[in-house]
Amino acid sequence: MKTLAITMLLLLVPAPSSAAGSSAGMPKPIFSCGIGTKRVSVNLVGSQLVYHYGTQQKEEMSIIGDRQSGNVFWLTQRMAGVEYQLRFKSGAYSYIVYTVEGNAMSGARPAAGLVVMQGTKTISDKKCAKYAEFQPNFDFSSLPEDSREYSAM
Repeated sequence: MKTLAITMLLLLVPAPSSAAGSSAGMPKPIFSCGIGTKRVSVNLVGSQLVYHYGTQQKEEMSIIGDRQSGNVFWLTQRMAGVEYQLRFKSGAYSYIVYTVEGNAMSGARPAAGLVVMQGTKTISDKKCAKYAEFQPNFDFSSLPEDSREYSAM
């Protein structure tokens, strides 16, 4: 009985990992916001960016990308304020998370959201419930620069 209890406790304790690899698999948040009852987020896991969309109970979509995969792109441009966006491509569809700084002189408010495109045609544009910014946990300039055809603005 005592042996069974110890065995069960050992199963609950995570195995030790090497110091070098201990944080490599831990997701680092890059972008996250609520859109209605859903959440869109991007995390850095190792050297890959992972796009997630869905509810807390059910993930509806996940896309993994990095420079080598050719399915994630970065774009910075100036509108009323500076706009930053990450585009994940899956087949004919693109999923763009973006943030736009506000500009008090022009009356533009900061905004963030998710644009879904089929080819270069916008089929959905949803705003985040609260303004969200990209976190500086990743060197975005290491990604291919996106074409302005895929602008969220």
